Amino acid sequence: MDSRDELRAIIVSQSLLTRPEGYVLASGKPSSYYFDLKLTTLSSPFALSLAARLLLDKINALSEPVDAIGGLTSGADPLTIAVSLLAFREGRTLPAFFVRDEQKAHGTQRDIEGIVEDGMSVVILDDVMTTGNSVLKAIKPVEKRGARVVHIFVLVDREEGGIAFLREQKYKVDPVFTYGELISHGAVPRTSR
Repeated sequence: MDSRDELRAIIVSQSLLTRPEGYVLASGKPSSYYFDLKLTTLSSPFALSLAARLLLDKINALSEPVDAIGGLTSGADPLTIAVSLLAFREGRTLPAFFVRDEQKAHGTQRDIEGIVEDGMSVVILDDVMTTGNSVLKAIKPVEKRGARVVHIFVLVDREEGGIAFLREQKYKVDPVFTYGELISHGAVPRTSR
């Protein structure tokens, strides 16, 4: 089993959840299943290392330079840090940043933690995508600072229009896994409480 297959199996066994009453997604849409990727990225250092490897390989394959990586807190946080650390271990400096859901009301009143400056080229990461609105919420403050989003990578695409929506906005976006790919191997979601 290669690392991609290993990560797929971990995501399905740890993070694909179902319950009789269903879930309400961040988009407000109801769903009979839910991807709680933090159960994978925070609870399994091995799985997080696999995700970081797959994402860094995608970033390294880009033809454009990348000055930093980040995304909307908190789904992107473990991915961003893991990729940044892996890049450093391999001799590449790839600083991380987090975009806050809301601007801080105290202290520095930042909407972005980390350095994002005019002229930078950045990659946006996210754990799960449904409509693409959460990713867009991360992009807007980054662009307001004058940085350019060269690519977006999402660990799991629920295949509910997010990729198409962001591509319509002229962003380059690719998933590591799609919902269809994750369930194509006879996956059975975990029942959650």
